[in-house]
Amino acid sequence: MSNPANAPGTGPGSSDPAGSVSVPGKAVGMGSGAILNGAHFAVTAVVTFLLAPYILRRLGDAPYGLLSVTWEIGGYFGLFDFGIRSAINYYIARSSAAGDMGQLRHVIRTAFWLLACVTAAGLLASYPLAHFAAAFIDRGPLDAGLVRRILWLGLIVFSLNLTGSLAVSVLAGLRRFHWLTLTNLAGSVATAVLMVSAIESGLGLFSVALAQGLGTILPWIAQQIVIHRWGLTPRLWPPRVERGLARKLLSYGGANFLMRISELLAFQSDQIIIVQALGPAAVAQFHVGRFLALHSRTLIGVLSTVLAPYFTTLSVTGEHEQIRQYFLQLNRWICSLAALLAAGVMGLGQPFLALWVGQRFVTGGWWARSDVVLLFFALAMAIRALSAVPYQLLLGTRRLRFATTALLVESLALVAAGIFVVRWQGIAGIAVLKLVSSTVISGAFVAYTLRVAGVRASDYFAQSLAPALLVGAATAAAAIWIRHSVALSNWPVFFLSALVSTAAGAAAFLSVCTREDREFISRKLRSPLG
Repeated sequence: MSNPANAPGTGPGSSDPAGSVSVPGKAVGMGSGAILNGAHFAVTAVVTFLLAPYILRRLGDAPYGLLSVTWEIGGYFGLFDFGIRSAINYYIARSSAAGDMGQLRHVIRTAFWLLACVTAAGLLASYPLAHFAAAFIDRGPLDAGLVRRILWLGLIVFSLNLTGSLAVSVLAGLRRFHWLTLTNLAGSVATAVLMVSAIESGLGLFSVALAQGLGTILPWIAQQIVIHRWGLTPRLWPPRVERGLARKLLSYGGANFLMRISELLAFQSDQIIIVQALGPAAVAQFHVGRFLALHSRTLIGVLSTVLAPYFTTLSVTGEHEQIRQYFLQLNRWICSLAALLAAGVMGLGQPFLALWVGQRFVTGGWWARSDVVLLFFALAMAIRALSAVPYQLLLGTRRLRFATTALLVESLALVAAGIFVVRWQGIAGIAVLKLVSSTVISGAFVAYTLRVAGVRASDYFAQSLAPALLVGAATAAAAIWIRHSVALSNWPVFFLSALVSTAAGAAAFLSVCTREDREFISRKLRSPLG
């Protein structure tokens, strides 16, 4: 089986015909890219795991909820790139696969100025939008002026992000995931250090938010320096936008823009709906409850995000049988991992929350408890993972119409139902909605992509879905047995229990995986990035 990382034009010293630019190093392979993304996710999860209870104890529920909502609202500003950053990833991957590095540089220059215009507009709109958002939410005991300033700061940071994260798309399209991981890891650690320093110095909530914003910006600066040193951005000035290329970027980006709106409405509107109806303290309960499940989804996302450029490369080089084989193999891995995570979270989630943030988050009214949110959210995210590889295949092969329509319909239904459900069944009702919608959307994605990739449903079930079901059953059985046999009253016992249940799931996977899977595991154990 050929490796997309070795496709023409992606190796060391690939250059345009004039030899005016050369990208150093070698594109990272699919498995290594996933490992690097997973490493960044793991560090970020650990930082959040340590930081969240610290902020809750030092600042309280309402300030913690405001910081969460600020970054939730700020995330909507990412929509205003109109999908251009995803289009950059796609066209960079195409140019690299074709060995056309001159075109690659033209993509960067045109995209930069398109995004710079949008950033300028975002900065101008940030102040009035912050005032509008502050009037919309229930701020609880927090000062109205402070809420407005923190919201404004978040919108400024995310406006700068529109252009600042251009290099992320370039590095991803070139599959230089080692540079992405290094800079993002440094940013995650820097953000935590800056926030803790602000809290320990008694500088106040705005200073904590400012520290969070500065930590977010640092990786962008480092990534821009990297692509500049590679000679990919030598002619950004004077401003120049190639109209034909801009139309291509906006065409691909337009579909991705609608998908991004749908994703944000589906997963980042929850806390806004809750804070408007129930206040910031309820947001804290919901945020804590979905923490493990949402991080499980995020892990699946960061592992699968690397796949689109490889599917693009295989599509450009006409290796359609390789696409089919990779589709089944990658689904087996992703679905099995999602099943393992969901079973572990559902089995051990309640004692985790009790140890992490205290018993008050797992007691009280059933529909207002964090552990109930966790239960439904974990199952929803496991089912949602079925669509991870199909989604990346559609992105990488530019089949966007189905994904755009399906995700948009889902998101609008979720928001409309969420406004009603949160007042009827509280925060757990929102998690139940996610379970229903994830079941429907994943079924639709799988059915459509099986037809597109030419994969039989029986092959998909036997090679991808059945192993995942076995892994989930083994993990859940181990977790339930541990819960009934051992009192999970401290962290050492909890982590040992989690390790045992994970080992049970891993053993189940090894019992059903293919020879190719075992060879891959053996190779990565010897050389994780080789």
